[in-house]
Amino acid sequence: MTILSPRGLLVMLAAAVVGTGAAIEAQKPAAPPAQAPAPKPADAAKPAGGFERYRSPQEANAALLAINKANPTQTALHTIATSPGRVDLVVLEIGPDVGKKVRKTPAVFVVGNMEGVAPIATEAALALADRLASSGSATKNRTWFILPNGNPDAAARYLRKPLVADERNARRWNDDMDDQADEDGPDDLDGNGFITEMRVKDPAGEWIPVEGEPRLMRKADPSKGEKGIYKIHVEGIDNDGDGDFNEDPAGGANIGITFPHLFRPWTATGGQWPGSEPETFGIMKFAIDHPEIAMTFAFGSTNMCLQPPAGGRQGSFDANAIKIPEAMAGRLGADANRTYSMKEIIEMVRPLAPPGFEITESIIASFLGLGAVVNPLEEDLKFYKELSDKYKEFLKANKLDAKRLDPPQPKDGSFELWSYYHLGVPTFSMDLWTLPEVKAEEKEKSGITPESLEAMTSDAFVALGEPKIAAFLKEVGAPDTIKPAMLLEGVKSGKMTPKQMAGMLKQMPKPKDASGADPKQKALLAFNDKELQGKGYVNWTPFKHPTLGDVEIGGMVPFTDTTPPAAMVKGLLDGQVPWVISLSEKLPQLKVLKTEAKAKGAGVYAITLWVENTGYLPFPTAMGRKNLRVPPAIVTLAAKDVTFLQGRSRTPVNAVDGLKNVKLEWLVQVPPTLAGIDVTLESANAGGDTGRIALGSAQGGVK
Repeated sequence: MTILSPRGLLVMLAAAVVGTGAAIEAQKPAAPPAQAPAPKPADAAKPAGGFERYRSPQEANAALLAINKANPTQTALHTIATSPGRVDLVVLEIGPDVGKKVRKTPAVFVVGNMEGVAPIATEAALALADRLASSGSATKNRTWFILPNGNPDAAARYLRKPLVADERNARRWNDDMDDQADEDGPDDLDGNGFITEMRVKDPAGEWIPVEGEPRLMRKADPSKGEKGIYKIHVEGIDNDGDGDFNEDPAGGANIGITFPHLFRPWTATGGQWPGSEPETFGIMKFAIDHPEIAMTFAFGSTNMCLQPPAGGRQGSFDANAIKIPEAMAGRLGADANRTYSMKEIIEMVRPLAPPGFEITESIIASFLGLGAVVNPLEEDLKFYKELSDKYKEFLKANKLDAKRLDPPQPKDGSFELWSYYHLGVPTFSMDLWTLPEVKAEEKEKSGITPESLEAMTSDAFVALGEPKIAAFLKEVGAPDTIKPAMLLEGVKSGKMTPKQMAGMLKQMPKPKDASGADPKQKALLAFNDKELQGKGYVNWTPFKHPTLGDVEIGGMVPFTDTTPPAAMVKGLLDGQVPWVISLSEKLPQLKVLKTEAKAKGAGVYAITLWVENTGYLPFPTAMGRKNLRVPPAIVTLAAKDVTFLQGRSRTPVNAVDGLKNVKLEWLVQVPPTLAGIDVTLESANAGGDTGRIALGSAQGGVK
């Protein structure tokens, strides 16, 4: 089956694992790659009186060591990998289970700067570690694992000259498949300490300056009679003489896109295979070796606190239209010539399953050889949306709710997607800062948003009419080939619902304004002119290139779009990092709510027990229930000479929704001298409980 992009699908519709290290006592800063000098020595501890500067990966590790030394009984350090640039990935553990072989406390795994180009993400992780080390309540019944730098090789470039933003680690990699590796990278031709861009006039050029703002460039639109003037290259020369510029820079893989879920092979920066990099493998192995992890959080470029994860991906199978192979159809009493929903197939299979065996969607998908899940489940989106609303209120209370550019959704192969879809735990992220939004001219709008479209019925969509739908399509930048009449026909015929349409629109790039300028570039220029005194953008300046001749060098200073000035950082961290602690308070927590023991005669008792989830979040998430990654909780009834007439001594509890409870029942026969039965509730990542069920009366209870 062909998998289409959201835009492509709309067009088609219009047409019809390095192991966990032991706790270490000292962390020596690893030497940086030989080709670059190490940053000058500086105090790695938290700057006094506020934030002064961003720290190198070595300094971040030294800051973790300082926290560990100041809190030796409450913290531990784990080295989980060493990058190709010889920098250790160090995880700080804070919590009550430090040094224990058996871990009973739910944990939160926090990672920072997975793509290496957001220094504020590392600082946020360090600020969280500082806050937790001095907070008794946040670590009393929760363990924290904090990795400030998931991609230290890329992060180190922020402190080197010339300044270049590159997400790849320091693994040598032959991008152009010649006889050398890393031999043709960018060059600082104008000597200003930055790698920007070169534009050169060329008859085959595709780019033209933006009308009214010649500092910005956009692609010419041939459909409007426009002809390109310039070609654009990264600043540099053709070092290896092959006719291409800067096609083989130093570096290998972007750790932020090397995880298994939706991994894209054969890309320039994605690595050879999922988990091919020591950093990625170490992070995955650490997470899998710690089943107590109940939540993950990523500081970086996305913001799943602000924007719930988007759906609308075209999956490899339609759960509402599944064909059953002929060989299996006969066994199930199904018609191989028609399609069935997942729910219908589950009902067919359930009578054939052994007693007590739960039939899930993942089992059916595996049984029929169906594809992977690629969209967040509706049950999980409910809590994501509710928490997003609360987060917006939190930002408003901290005066951080100013209009800003929308953060991107997690990339294919990202830590965030792997954590949610594979680990099955609640996964959140925060980008901490993006460029302020440039106020656009007020225009009459359709009044429709992807969010309102998502909640719209098919009848309500049809009632909008062609003019309003046409205005909406223009606002979201839909291709001209998508006509309102065709969408209306698609919805009327049932080929697409408004909800499906909204999911795909959320993944489409934001439309450019009338002048063709990219909103992000406009925002960058506005921020540069207003806040940075022109230091974030290099104006186009003539330069005599050794092979291209007359060129102009200019463009955005690297990191300007991801890295706020130091003076802004303390306020951004103080106003947002506490939200992570607030989220951790919503983790599922399992308790025994109550029990009943009713005498039936002859030493027989009917025992009823209720397991309650006192946390807001479900145990586990809907995705965790689907992928079976989170093990069930276990209720154990233990007493000498007890005979189980109904039920077993160990009973699994597969799921308990947030702030809900489930009921378990047994029928047991006990000796007349037995006064009670011990009960234990255990789970990998949602806590537990212990007590004793009293016998000999009509009412028992946990004591």
